[in-house]
Formats: sequence, structure tokens, C-alpha cells
Amino acid sequence: MPTRLRLFFTALLLFSTTATWADAPIKEIEGLKLKIPTPDLGGVQKPLMIRSKDEAASYFDLKSLGTIKNEVDFSKQKVLLFVWRGSGQDRLPYVVLESFPEQIRFSHQRGRTRDLREHFRVFIVRANVKCSVNGKQLEDKSGNALEIKENGKWRPAKLPPESLGNGKAIEVRVRGTLAHGIIAIGGETTGTTIRFGKTTWELDLRKEKSFGETAERLNGNRVVVTGSLRVQKGVEIAKRTILTVTSIDSASSKDELLK
Repeated sequence: MPTRLRLFFTALLLFSTTATWADAPIKEIEGLKLKIPTPDLGGVQKPLMIRSKDEAASYFDLKSLGTIKNEVDFSKQKVLLFVWRGSGQDRLPYVVLESFPEQIRFSHQRGRTRDLREHFRVFIVRANVKCSVNGKQLEDKSGNALEIKENGKWRPAKLPPESLGNGKAIEVRVRGTLAHGIIAIGGETTGTTIRFGKTTWELDLRKEKSFGETAERLNGNRVVVTGSLRVQKGVEIAKRTILTVTSIDSASSKDELLK
């Protein structure tokens, strides 16, 4: 076989080997352990959807967290955590529908024995895959990344916020990935941003000195930020969306607020 042809088939084999798991819609991880009481979790119908190392650290012990960090690329994947109590014969099979992106249908099958046991399943799922349990679509918390406060109450909002105009501020709560220490041309940046989906906003941390320290500590992690959002004109950047922060915390400690 000619050298060029042999190199081509070798490269093709390597690509198919490495790309198979990277592109796979689902994979189960076994042998992990939780560090929190299992009754605190949602049950088989409401599995946890974990989208960052910071969130994973809230639920798994150190050894299991190391495994997750090695196995999961959170920029492309998410972790689905099922914990429930039921018959020892309970099962949780799933099928992958050949759509694009794929759909994964889990089916909780109750056992007939009365030996109440704890069940624990962990799956790595590609980020764009939709999942359901017994026909009910699982809610992705990232879909509720943005909320707006109106009449003293928070409500889910879509982008762009309808009530946001040039020079007009609105009170928002947003969940996303924090980036700190950013430099821009002409210094036209606050130096800190939050990214959720395809959207990136600047964060103004000057309201409290402690916000800068918190941003340094949580840099690269998922956070929940509350504050006043406004749009202003720039020089190098035509339109800047800036959130003046009134509170900032790790997303894992604020999950209940965004359900």
C-alpha cells in the first residue's frame, strides 16, 4: 500500500476512534459516590442536570469529582444524575432516537418486590441532546438562565428583554459562566463578563469591594448574578450591555432560586 494511502487510513482510524465518544449522545458512569443525603435529591422523575465542575462539586465526593473532571467536557456535555428509592427490581432503561440532535427517552420500570432500595445512576449526555422520563420532557435549567423582576416578583424572560432600551435599566437575575480579568481594545470593558448560551454581558462590580474578590474566586465557574441591566453606546463597541451587580454567588448554592 502506498505510503500516502496508508497515512490516510491511519488518520481516518484515529479520527473515528477519538470522535466516537466525543460525538456519542450518552454514556453511563459507574462507581461514583455522593456526599449529600440522597433524600435531598429529586427522585427518578426529576434528575439533576449538572452543567459545570462547580455544580458537580456540590454533590459528589472528591474521588468521584476527579472522575467526572476526567470524563466530562462541560463545554460540550452535561451530567444527568438519577437518585430514587424503590423496589430492588426497579429498572431505568433508555432508547436513543435517531433524530438530530438525538432524543433520549428514559423509562422508569417499577419492580414488584417490596425490598425498598436506593438506586443511583449517572449519565454523561451531549449538551444539545433532549431527554425525557416516562414521556415527560426534562427541564434544562439553562433554559431559565434569565429572569426579570416585575411588580416585586421574578419571572422567566427571553432574549432580548423587551423592556430593555438605551439608557433604561431593568432588574434582572441571570445564571451563566463568569469570566474575570478581561482586556479590550481602548479599555472598553468592565473586565468581567457573564456568558449564558450565545449571549455575553459585561458585569460592573464597583457597587461593593467584595464583588471583585468573589469574581476572582469564581472565575471560570457558573454563577448567579443579580443587578441592574442597561445598554450604553461605546466607541470601539457600538452597543454594550452592562449589568451593575448587586449580588453574585456560585450557581450551585442558588439552584433553588432558578427552578
